Amino acid sequence: MNSLTTKKIGNTMKQTKRAFTLVELLVVMSIIALLLGILLPALAKARKSAQQIKCATQIKQIHTGFLTQANDDPAQNYPMPGEINRMMVGGVNIPGRGDFNELKNSHQNLYAACIAKNLFPATLLISPAETSSRIGACTNYDFTQYRPAQDKYWDGDSADGGGGAGVPHFIISGSAPDLLNASATSYATMPLANNDRRKKEWRASGNSKFVVLGNRGVKNGVTNTADYTNSQTLGIHGAKDEWEGNLCHNDNHVVFVRSSSPEGLDKVTSGTTSVLDNVFFSDTATGRDSLIQIVTSCTGPLTANHIASWD
Repeated sequence: MNSLTTKKIGNTMKQTKRAFTLVELLVVMSIIALLLGILLPALAKARKSAQQIKCATQIKQIHTGFLTQANDDPAQNYPMPGEINRMMVGGVNIPGRGDFNELKNSHQNLYAACIAKNLFPATLLISPAETSSRIGACTNYDFTQYRPAQDKYWDGDSADGGGGAGVPHFIISGSAPDLLNASATSYATMPLANNDRRKKEWRASGNSKFVVLGNRGVKNGVTNTADYTNSQTLGIHGAKDEWEGNLCHNDNHVVFVRSSSPEGLDKVTSGTTSVLDNVFFSDTATGRDSLIQIVTSCTGPLTANHIASWD
């Protein structure tokens, strides 16, 4: 690089070129490096903060979709696939009649049904802070699969009366309960097992001390095993080796927490003792505690066994 200098020669002024010295260049480069060192961490922190806020907004919008459905329901219940596509009555499928089909109540079917009802778009189900390569947005949901007359209520639903043999575009799949192979959602949601939890809280209860939805977390909410240190959920919002996340309560408020047993929740009774409510672990046999998971399948009789996946 060159700079221009002015020099008087006789009665005239002449401009001559003077190159920057090596020292000057090194000083400039050092200043630039120093500024980058100061700015980059601040920019990274600002980006993380923006992702956390956007993620919280998405979670709140999903829960708002649940509330929208509840406003149209006489019992103010949230959408439930086993209620939408019920069991046959006398060998005939009758929309809105028949016992609940408990085998339908996986989270795959829940979100596929919500998308079919236009409660929210599929893009809301992927966190902007997602870290897993096995989780991606559904871009080819087939809205033409909503056909109540053919006993189909969402993409992937089927008329077999069981868990559904359709091939959905909205996919949550797992091998064993410990590995999430592919998912179209980043978020954990309250399991829809037929227990006190569902009866009391899968509805517009307005309970500010009950969590129904949030960033997925570590298996059973443990912190002292390999399930914690190996979990891909660490660092979604927090530090590299720490779980942090947004949790949505049943009054539609979202909080950012650093524990799976956050403040503000009621203690629950486990046996004869009271324990902190761990949102990733079923603390009570009756299901009165907060619990959020990603349920990939429901098996067994009408009181279904809900299989959760973790990563």
